Amino acid sequence: MMENKRCLIVGAGLSGLVTAKELLDVGIEDVTILEQEEDLGGVWRKYCWSTATLTSSKWITEFGSYPMPDDYPDFPTPEQMMEYLRSFANKFGLEERVRCGITVRAIERKADGKYDVVTNDSTYRDYDFVVLCTGLHGEPNMPALPGLDLFRGKVLHGSKYKTPEAFQGKRVLCTGLGESGIGINSEISSVAARTVVSATSYTPFPRIYPFTCNPIDQMMYWPIGQYMGCYQEILTFGMSWYTRLPKIFKPAYARFHRSLRWSPKEWLPEAMLPYRWHGKHWTKPGLRFGKISGNLTRPEAPTDDILFLVHSKKIVPKGRVVRFDETSAYFEDGSREEVDALVVNTGYKPTVLSIKLPNDWKYRHLDLYKGCFHPEMPNLAFVGLVRPTIGSIPAMAEMQARLVAQVFANKVKLPEPQKLEKLITKEASQHTRECPTMQERLPHVYFFDRWMEEMAELIGCRPRIGNHLSSWKQLQAYILGAPIPLRFRLRGSGAIANGYDRYAARVAKIYGNHFGAELRNLIFFDFFYPNVLALSLAAVLLWVVKLSAGASLGIAILFWVLYMKVDLFRYVVWFPVLLRIQAILDSTSITAGLRSNLPPYEIPNYKEPKILQTEATVVD
Repeated sequence: MMENKRCLIVGAGLSGLVTAKELLDVGIEDVTILEQEEDLGGVWRKYCWSTATLTSSKWITEFGSYPMPDDYPDFPTPEQMMEYLRSFANKFGLEERVRCGITVRAIERKADGKYDVVTNDSTYRDYDFVVLCTGLHGEPNMPALPGLDLFRGKVLHGSKYKTPEAFQGKRVLCTGLGESGIGINSEISSVAARTVVSATSYTPFPRIYPFTCNPIDQMMYWPIGQYMGCYQEILTFGMSWYTRLPKIFKPAYARFHRSLRWSPKEWLPEAMLPYRWHGKHWTKPGLRFGKISGNLTRPEAPTDDILFLVHSKKIVPKGRVVRFDETSAYFEDGSREEVDALVVNTGYKPTVLSIKLPNDWKYRHLDLYKGCFHPEMPNLAFVGLVRPTIGSIPAMAEMQARLVAQVFANKVKLPEPQKLEKLITKEASQHTRECPTMQERLPHVYFFDRWMEEMAELIGCRPRIGNHLSSWKQLQAYILGAPIPLRFRLRGSGAIANGYDRYAARVAKIYGNHFGAELRNLIFFDFFYPNVLALSLAAVLLWVVKLSAGASLGIAILFWVLYMKVDLFRYVVWFPVLLRIQAILDSTSITAGLRSNLPPYEIPNYKEPKILQTEATVVD
């Protein structure tokens, strides 16, 4: 009986809380949560500054079983996130299970298969299950910068940043352009005498979709039961294939990519930023070949006002810092900047790295199945140690928590250890091929929509088109809806009341009554265009080249299969055509009118973020 089983969870952040809730749902009633801080909340309580806002929208950040309040803005503040987590804990009776001020040192597996958890003050004994939910944002990561010990100015890690006033009138060097770094750098530039930002890579990626009031993480996915590579290519002129190109062929990309001259120059990174911040993500010839950090269609960071600040000279972009002396920083281009303060936005180290694990195993993400299970450690799991390229960590943590609960309750069966190990090796190899250079630093980053759909298939909650045929509105939700947590609460274990109607209403707010237009685009790119090309090829081979009907038809079918299944082949066939079409459209009066009618740029008000759209506000 599950009610007699005991589970200990390490960490009372969002991952630990949602894991506890899911375990209670499957009947594991004896759940204890250990937290090393003085209160629950994790990173939202410890590391956020006063005027920060989330980089993922509330619909993709909230738990599928517990929506955020309607009056929350599209991008909530850390204070609102803490309110939400505390409300979630109260709703499901989790606060009484949290033990604060306890640091876990080691986890030991006993001969009978149960676990002892060694902490700073005692040992918690004989637990049937243990789940580590310590998160990716543990201790601040301070890079080894040559000469930093000589520097006499103020040095601050971004985790300690609270307000920009301390930098009033100073010359400030900021390193890093991650999600936190962008917000911190922007704020500091509003009060500093001079703000220099050092970064080796950066791709502009707005939180709000152009020409709309919609969060971009609600509009960039078309999960029609599979990973929609075509749509990703449309967004970036077909460049998502590059990360899957065999390394030996990558130099040829420089020649082939001359077709980019057909692209509107305003869309190219060099026109947006005067330095090589884009080099790691947007592979233009001569700029750091092969240094790709994930899928080109989904860089890690939003732009907010960073582009405006660069163009208005409020921020001076620089490359890598090579060394410091007492008063200055020296850069890889040979330049020198005198600075009064250094703000280091270089992320965090996972806390799990400091915990001794069974069998003297050192935590390595690629040794785990779905980031959760190790084949040699039954009934021990990890939750919340994955993140998306664009998406949200809470959504992924919730899916992991649901899978862990189903496995512990014997409702989902994992393969036998040997088969599981082979499956882990296979998936790790595939992940490494897709993101080869990312594995050096970020092996836990995944393509969000595909990962969510795969996890949903394991849990048994993946949407089925047959359940969405009752109306056009429901069909639109299935075809165009983003993989928000609510999408995976419609059927199977954990389904919620009125889930279908709520999800369809959410998607309708994004796309309005434009389903027909979106469907026409889908038909054109996935049906009409490839079939017309294949038939045209068959006709040319039959009547011009004079091949037999069978040979012509066979070659046309082969062409069609390659186009539909092979990213690189599809890219070569339609990329030049698409660019020329786009160039023509860009020169039309319609597009020019759209650009001329754009409102003047407005710097975001961090203290009072605007509510762009809530559940009570319909945007057609």
